[in-house]
Amino acid sequence: MRRRPLSIQFLFASGILIFFATLISGYVISGLVEQNAIRSKAGAAATFVQSMTEPLVQKLASADALPPEDIERLHGLFTDPMLRGRFPHVEIWTTDGTVAYSLAPDLIGRRFEVPPGAENALLGEVSLSFADLDAGEHIARNFRTRYLEIYSPLRDNSTGRIIAIAEIQEDPATFDHDVERVRMVSWAAVALASCAILLCLFAIVRRGSNTIEDQRQALRQRAEDAEAASRKLAELQGIARHASMQLAERNENLMRGVGADLHDGPAQLLSFARLQVEQVRQARSDLGREAPLAVLEGSLDSALAEIRAIARSLILPEIEHLPPSRIIERAIKMHESRSGTEVASTFVGSEPEIPAALKICLFRFVQEGLNNSYRHAGGNGQEVWCEMGAAHMKVVVSDKGPPRGFVKPPPRDGEGMGIRGLRQRIESLGGSLQIVGGDAGTKLTMCFELGEAV
Repeated sequence: MRRRPLSIQFLFASGILIFFATLISGYVISGLVEQNAIRSKAGAAATFVQSMTEPLVQKLASADALPPEDIERLHGLFTDPMLRGRFPHVEIWTTDGTVAYSLAPDLIGRRFEVPPGAENALLGEVSLSFADLDAGEHIARNFRTRYLEIYSPLRDNSTGRIIAIAEIQEDPATFDHDVERVRMVSWAAVALASCAILLCLFAIVRRGSNTIEDQRQALRQRAEDAEAASRKLAELQGIARHASMQLAERNENLMRGVGADLHDGPAQLLSFARLQVEQVRQARSDLGREAPLAVLEGSLDSALAEIRAIARSLILPEIEHLPPSRIIERAIKMHESRSGTEVASTFVGSEPEIPAALKICLFRFVQEGLNNSYRHAGGNGQEVWCEMGAAHMKVVVSDKGPPRGFVKPPPRDGEGMGIRGLRQRIESLGGSLQIVGGDAGTKLTMCFELGEAV
């Protein structure tokens, strides 16, 4: 047998729980509403009787009993067919429990224990309760019906003091129609609210159930796909061979990168140190040798430090957390301190976060470009210009050509190892390198589309 969906199971389970909750809450709420309805109608009846009887009992403020004429007027009032049909029994009690007036004449003047409802009325409150058939005044009249007793305080018009209590007995049957209507309305409200809650919960669970079913179908589909993939296991052998070839190619690129790092870093520093050796030789005094020797020592120390860094596979770790402008600034300062030349710089645009490999490439590009400018143009008119945005980076290293009297190094066939390694480094990261040279100077331009850079 097919298992029912989760939403249907929830509907059955929650429906049973909400049904019993509805019964309990409906019973409690309808009971409270019925009591409030009876209390409201009884309060209206008490106010009505109080307004009619209070003017006729003012003599009780100064006497213990009503005069015959007031009793007659009360009797004529409550024997009216309209009032008698609604209030079959009416009594007026004095504060000490004496019946000052009653529709049963034999009770007038008799004294009974003050009913509990009358005690509450003596405190100034309208009180209602069902008749105690064992009470003395009810035994005397042979009561068989549990009337609804309503007690209302009657006050002295001049002082406001409670001088008597009006007791009216009303047949509960007169409330049946109103109570039944209130009961039906309260039950209907509870039922509608319960149905609304059930429907809302069902809608939520239904959505979750549909999601679970969709995921279940997706898992089945994935299982089928996995089974189909297992049947094509033979194809993975070709993929593995291709991966091995790619790994070999990447290892070769890594070796080239290490060679480029050795050339761009320590080799450049050693080459620069070699130039300082020539200056030491040409110096004619010890004082003239001190500055070149200091630069020579610094270059050798830097070369040694970079060789150690390469050996530890930590190429320029100090720039990995720097923004591009600071990386360019650091490369320029290192070149200025080594060569004693000045480099102009311009940075335009924003500074988005770029990968660490691209930061190293940027540093090496500026370093190689300035070293070449110093070697081939004597550092004349060196300038670094950079423009960056969210999607692109363009860096230009240029000079104004060699000054008069500068002896150029002998030309090489094609690109030197430094430029060739730099080009491989840039292109492996998805960028491009352009070199434009002439008598007016040389310009190296590196461009990257940052969205495509590795």
